[in-house]
Amino acid sequence: MDYAGEKERRGSERFPYREDILLDGTRISTSMDISEGGLYISGLQSYEINSLIDLTIPFKEKKFTFKVQVRYCQPGIGMGVAFVGLNDEQKAQIRGIIESITKGPDQSDRERKKVLLVEDSDTSRQAIKNALCKEGFDVIEAMDGIEAMKFIAEEKLDLIILDLYMKGIDGFKVLSVLKANPKWKELPVIICSGHDTQDVKEKIMNAGADEFFSKRGTSAAKLAQTAKVLLQQRHKI
Repeated sequence: MDYAGEKERRGSERFPYREDILLDGTRISTSMDISEGGLYISGLQSYEINSLIDLTIPFKEKKFTFKVQVRYCQPGIGMGVAFVGLNDEQKAQIRGIIESITKGPDQSDRERKKVLLVEDSDTSRQAIKNALCKEGFDVIEAMDGIEAMKFIAEEKLDLIILDLYMKGIDGFKVLSVLKANPKWKELPVIICSGHDTQDVKEKIMNAGADEFFSKRGTSAAKLAQTAKVLLQQRHKI
């Protein structure tokens, strides 16, 4: 395969597109960019070159499924896939996705509040994300404190939902950095942790967290509803 030619072709056509996608109906991964010809997908998945996959893409509360062919794959880094056998309706769906990227967010998108969800459990993170999306939030996901600090520095956030015990920088450190910086001091933070002893709760609330929930006794829906109420109180939305 001509990798240089493929890279040049995709580079001229691709658009940033960071979304959770589904491979073969069971494997969750993340797209990084999209073109009318295909996508680049990050993650640990490993597929044979030229193998065919059913790929499901979310778009405006709908889900579209396309057949794609693996063009190249680097396990642990990502893979490039090309759309195959598209009918006219599917081509229009892909163009609609790309047009929504190139024209930017509409007014309703700009009004959506942005939440950073910091959680190292894939299962918990997905459940909470789904609940937040149902409440109308845009959700950015981080698996640990290091990734969280990157998004905090780069994104304009409205609220953070934060786990405590994670590899690298833990939630205690993230919270202390936030509250020590005038730029982020007023950013509301909800802690959700499996460590729910009284001393942990007191430490977190004294450090400036707005709410504390135990993972064992709090549903994803309850967490999302609390986030919505908290922002309503802060911003009168």
